Amino acid sequence: MTSVPAEQQYRELPVTAELMREALMSTIELPGADFRVLTYYMTRAPLGDAIRETGKDISQELGLHSGSFSKSIKRLRDGAWLELAYTVGKVSFYRVGPRLLESAAPVGEPEGQGLAQVHPFPIRPTFDGE
Repeated sequence: MTSVPAEQQYRELPVTAELMREALMSTIELPGADFRVLTYYMTRAPLGDAIRETGKDISQELGLHSGSFSKSIKRLRDGAWLELAYTVGKVSFYRVGPRLLESAAPVGEPEGQGLAQVHPFPIRPTFDGE
């Protein structure tokens, strides 16, 4: 049995208001910069996809000092909010981590369920001629 990469498994999960609120309330003990960084990763690409931007570029876009950004990445990574996607040389690229992806995944939907039943013709009620 092979596992499905996070980039494919979670690609279609929406970033909902409920998910954003859960992320906010769950990270409330962390510095505000951490939530800004996490929100950036949640909204920059589909959930589970790696963000292909350097930390320097992201920190500039968010208006954070590079040191603050690096500390936020470390805290978010340690808390499983972000995970390392890959590295190129000394540059690390991250994606949303399992803690957030598990919250975004639909609950109570057994595997193989949830597909709509399709009928070739519309079903309409019959009339008795009244």
